[in-house]
Amino acid sequence: MREQGARQRTITRRAAAGVGLASVISALSGYSILVIAARTLGPARNADFLVFWALLFGMFGIVSGLQQETTRSVRSADLGPLTVQRPVHVLPVGLLVGVAAAVVVGATSGAWSTHSLGPSSWPLVVTLCLAVPASAGSSAVYGALSGQRSWHAYSALVSSEAIVRLVLVALVAFSGAKGRGLEVASAAAAAVWIVFILVSPPGRRAAHATGDSNRAQFLKRTGQAMVAAASSAVLVVGFPVLLRLTSSDVEWITAAPLLLAISLTRAPLLIPLNAYQGVAITHFIAERGRGIAVLLRPACAILAVGALGSAAAYLIGPFIMTAFFGPAYQVSALLLAGLTLAAACLALLTLTGSAVLATGRHKAYAIGWFLSSVASVALLMIDLPLASRSVLSLSVGPMLGIAIHLSALSWVPRRRPAQQEAGVGSDVESNPD
Repeated sequence: MREQGARQRTITRRAAAGVGLASVISALSGYSILVIAARTLGPARNADFLVFWALLFGMFGIVSGLQQETTRSVRSADLGPLTVQRPVHVLPVGLLVGVAAAVVVGATSGAWSTHSLGPSSWPLVVTLCLAVPASAGSSAVYGALSGQRSWHAYSALVSSEAIVRLVLVALVAFSGAKGRGLEVASAAAAAVWIVFILVSPPGRRAAHATGDSNRAQFLKRTGQAMVAAASSAVLVVGFPVLLRLTSSDVEWITAAPLLLAISLTRAPLLIPLNAYQGVAITHFIAERGRGIAVLLRPACAILAVGALGSAAAYLIGPFIMTAFFGPAYQVSALLLAGLTLAAACLALLTLTGSAVLATGRHKAYAIGWFLSSVASVALLMIDLPLASRSVLSLSVGPMLGIAIHLSALSWVPRRRPAQQEAGVGSDVESNPD
């Protein structure tokens, strides 16, 4: 059975289309929520919502290191004989990781919550502390579904979470609820996976999935993956928080258009790439003997999309900003083009990181992301206008991490593993789901 599975493709065309559709739904959900917030809230209040949005998905991004390691561990366990007597059950351990992360969030909130979320921010801190364990459970289920190649179920869960989040936010906004309702609604959708594993057979299989290591090994590797994920979260979704912490009050008053532009220009590249990250890791595990060569085609695709997207952002981006979000959100064409190119750099860093993680080089994976975030933060400290240093930070920092990841991949022996899966395209799938 294993040998037969080893000859089969990582993902079929139909399943790949399903993951793609799920990423589109997720992107549209995120865009729609940003439109609702911008239309419902004034620019100053919307800037506060965008900071919470960045914090929420930044924390979700940190625990997503659990998803990446779960994907690698579950897939490796399926491909080869286990060398441990008590393989880890990924979901219970993932929930423990989430609870530990929530404790850290609550314990440190006094140092950052007031400056980031404003006075009387404790309800939002409580919301974050509840959402983080829910997201950790979601990450474990996503990772197990990817490792088991249950792509249809994976797509269904991605779509369900995005749709539920949009519906909750829309209900709060259109009901005219005051206070922090939009923030709570955004966070509540992280618990959708609980219903999913109750009603879905593939979800229940994922909930019982085991990895290729024992609990201690899994936690160590997950910790390294979460260091990288934390650095990734800083750059990908937590960047508005960094801007808030490195900006004066005068700069921040007019920052909402820039924050929205950063979110909008990166979503077309990063949301699909994140949706396919489980597919990428699963594929790179099968192709890990090829070294850097495995990145050639996807890297060229990212660069091409980035170039086309940058041109489109320059030509029509300013019109889209004002048409959808109102005249208060005017942004220059050059800034939108620069932010789109910066998003391509982040996408390349995500891609190279997935390839490094698939080879089992967790330390190089973490170092690449960590040094990228350090460089990006340092560049935010230079004396330039807020928009200029944002583009510089989001472009140069990721380039450093890409160089580190490529260096690690260059040391991978060029050999084909004994058991190897192929890439996208077969109509055969080992898991009928």
